[in-house]
Amino acid sequence: MLESVIARLPELEKLETTVAALERKNGEAQARVQALAHRAAQAKENDLNLEAQALNSGRKPPSATEPQLREQLDGAQRDLEVLGRRLTLAVADRGRYISEHHAEILGLLAEAHAEESQLVAEAAEAALQGLLRRFAAEDAARDLQRRHPAPQEENWGGPESMSIVFGSITTRNVGGENRGGLEGTLRQLVAMGEATVIEGGAEDDDEGGEDAA
Repeated sequence: MLESVIARLPELEKLETTVAALERKNGEAQARVQALAHRAAQAKENDLNLEAQALNSGRKPPSATEPQLREQLDGAQRDLEVLGRRLTLAVADRGRYISEHHAEILGLLAEAHAEESQLVAEAAEAALQGLLRRFAAEDAARDLQRRHPAPQEENWGGPESMSIVFGSITTRNVGGENRGGLEGTLRQLVAMGEATVIEGGAEDDDEGGEDAA
């Protein structure tokens, strides 16, 4: 759930904090149990080998180390079981709270959705205005090249190599980015927020063209 929503519900925030803490402790307890189990298994093998060597040499076997580790393992397993039950109870408390405050939480989520949508729309609007200015600069440069082409230098060199293009030639692979796709995506993002009038774009260009005609 969104942190901004949880922060507005102190009791739910407390429950979420409790669950997160128990999940972390549960993971640490599982790692401890696994480590102790591994150490206990190794200690058992080592104790057996040392006892066998001592008996073959006519010496008194050394004290075993496995029992102490096994005792620690039993304690760690019990702690893990208790933590598991605490986590189960905490998750149930959180679920109960969410069920009892379902409508309130949905309302807060709707507010957060609207706020975030507005932020996205505002950022997209700024990007769209910049994109339209970029398109206008490209169009102006293209128009300048068409109306006033740069003088061509006389070629005194040898023949240039021929370029061969494989595949179909389209506006996508020759003309650069897909203008309509970029602008359309940004306009969809702008539409997430409140009604906003965006100047420029393909529609305005078409209307200007009709008036000029």
